[in-house]
Parts: sequence; C-alpha cells; structure tokens
Amino acid sequence: MKFNTKQILLAATTVVLLLMAALFNPFSVNDQGYRTVVQGITGNEFIQFEPGMYWAGFFSKTTEYADVVTVQVERPEKRKSDISYFSEPIRCQFADGTYANQVGYSVKWKLPNNEERMLAIHKDYREQSRLAASLADYSKECANYSFQLMDSEKHYSGGKSELAEAFKYQLRNGQYIIEQHEEMRIDSISGEKIRSYENTPRKNADGSFALAKSDVQQYEIVPNFVAITLVEYETVVNEKLKAKVEQSTREAIAKQELVTAQQEALTAEMRGRQKVAEVRATEEAAKIEAEIRAQAQTAVSKEQALQAKFQADKALAEGRASAEVARLKVSAGLSPLEKAQIEKETRIGVAAELAKVNVPSIVIGGSGNGANGANPMDAIGINMLMEVMGKLQKN
Repeated sequence: MKFNTKQILLAATTVVLLLMAALFNPFSVNDQGYRTVVQGITGNEFIQFEPGMYWAGFFSKTTEYADVVTVQVERPEKRKSDISYFSEPIRCQFADGTYANQVGYSVKWKLPNNEERMLAIHKDYREQSRLAASLADYSKECANYSFQLMDSEKHYSGGKSELAEAFKYQLRNGQYIIEQHEEMRIDSISGEKIRSYENTPRKNADGSFALAKSDVQQYEIVPNFVAITLVEYETVVNEKLKAKVEQSTREAIAKQELVTAQQEALTAEMRGRQKVAEVRATEEAAKIEAEIRAQAQTAVSKEQALQAKFQADKALAEGRASAEVARLKVSAGLSPLEKAQIEKETRIGVAAELAKVNVPSIVIGGSGNGANGANPMDAIGINMLMEVMGKLQKN
C-alpha cells in the first residue's frame, strides 16, 4: 500500500496535534481535599477550590496544595502516611534549665479559602513542601517558647495541659515575647535556698499579651488541631522527680499515720467519755432509785402515822364513849342485874386474893415474927380486903 505525500503530511500533523494536546491539555482536574493554583500562558493566576475538571487553558501551569497541611514531629515508628511534613523529636529546655530530650507533637494547619491570601502564600513559597517546612519551623519555635514558661517539676505535677494551651495559643495568635525574672526559692528536696528564674510572657498596657506575629497570622493559616504527643525528660529530671515522688510518698505516709494516730486518740477519748457517761448514768440511776425509795418510805411512814393517829383517835373516842356510858350508867343507877354482876366479880376477885394469903391464927405486934412465920404486911392486906368485903355487903 502506497501513501502519497499529502496523506503523510496529514498523518504527521494529526500526531503532532495529539502530542500537543497531551502535553498542553487546556483541561485539568482538582482532587477532593486540595486546591490548585493555576498560572495561564499570560502569567495570570487563579485558584481552583472546587473539586472536579475545570478549564485551565493551553500551556497553563498548575500547582497543587492540600487543604490541610499536617506537620508531625515524632519517633519514626509513629510516622503517619497522610502527612505533609515529618521530623524526628526535638529537644526543648524548661525554665529551670533542665531538658526534655525528646518532644513530639502534631499540628494540622488549615489553609485559607480566600483567593487573595492563597495567591500570596503561593507567591512566597511556590510549592507546598516549602510552606510545610516553614510551618514546621514556626511550630518548633512555639514549642520551645512554651517549654520555657515552666520548670520540669511543674510540668510533671500537672502543668501538661497548661503547656499544651500555651503551645496552641502561640500557634494561632503569635509567639510570646518572654521576660525573665529572678527570684529566691527553697528547694523542695534539700531545703536550701537557691536562685531561680521565672519566665513570663510580656503584656501590653491593656493586659493582653505582647506577641510576635508571623506569616501564619498574616496569611490566616489556622491550626485546627494541636497535640503534644511526646515529652521525654533527661536523666537528671527523672532522678529529681523520683526523689520528689519518694519524698511525697513519705510525707503522704506520715500524714496518714498522723491522721490514724489522731483518729485513735479521738476514739480513745470518746471511749473514755462514754465510760464516764455510763458511770455517771449508773450513779444517777442509783441516786434517783434511792430518792424514789426514800420518797416511797416517807409516804409509807406518813401513811402509817396517819393510820396510828386514826387508831389512837378511834381508841380515844371509844374510851371516851365507854367512859361516858359508864358515867351515865352510874348517874342513872345500875340495874339489879348489873349490880349483882359487879358484886359477883368483885367477890370472886377478893376471894381469889384471900386464897393467896397465909392467914395467921394469932397476930402479935412488935419487932418479933408472928405465929407460923407470917408477914405482918399480909395481915394488913387481909384487913383491907375484909373492909372491902364489908363495904360490898353494906352496899
């Protein structure tokens, strides 16, 4: 098959056009999560933020930037695959002169969605790798300034969140201008006075921080995620912290022992008070019981006295009544039966008395003894009895 000159020229022209179309394609594609800086053949630039295919123009140049530039400073085994800049851990100095031998962190920088700001970034850095390296340097400076605000002991004892906040604040707003102040303090371990220096951020007259601005603030690049992932102290710091932990442990144990001793003393005191209260309660109960018994006995005695008085009054009243009856009877005269009864009882009584007397046959006066050894007094008694008998007969 033979080709003429015209056909050969046509085929060559087609191939050249296809090659030119491949090399100088006026269309381009922007991937999701990226923005593209497009520079036309005339030198004009614009930013393609939206994902998808767009008209870039013939002979245009495109430069791609990620929407978020990630800076990671960590140990190699912790390296992530989707980062923009990676560096191994850095060394930072604390305010007390000690060091953190390894410091790691991660910062995600969000680029502005403003075309003017983005074109200014591209003009200064020309590509993402240079921008990422600059952001990494700025992050490193902010980390160093943040560590200088506290000593290692403060960081260990709860200052980690404060350090992270200072780091994030400087990344977003600008770097602190640090001022140093000298002071004397007592060492927590040795108890000796030592000279120390305190670093504090300088403040403006209105109380706000005096900050050194950078391209980050100028271009409105925002750190939307910040994390300090690694702080490894040097040996001297670890030894110091170990000594402090041991001292704190001893102090805690001593305090606990003191609290225990105080509690035991308080318990013993309370038990003593309880014992005293029990004895006092027992004595009070006994006292109250004795008082109640005494009151009961007094009441009984009063009742007995009243009963005795009643009986006495009753007996007296009965005696008076009997006497009055006897008087009235005497006044009215005894009945023959009563008189005979009285006479009978009298005679029986006199007879009984006479029977007891040893009656002599002859009574002789003088100092001598009577007949049969009789007592003269018995004779007198007989005489009296006889008189009584005689009176009874007369009556």
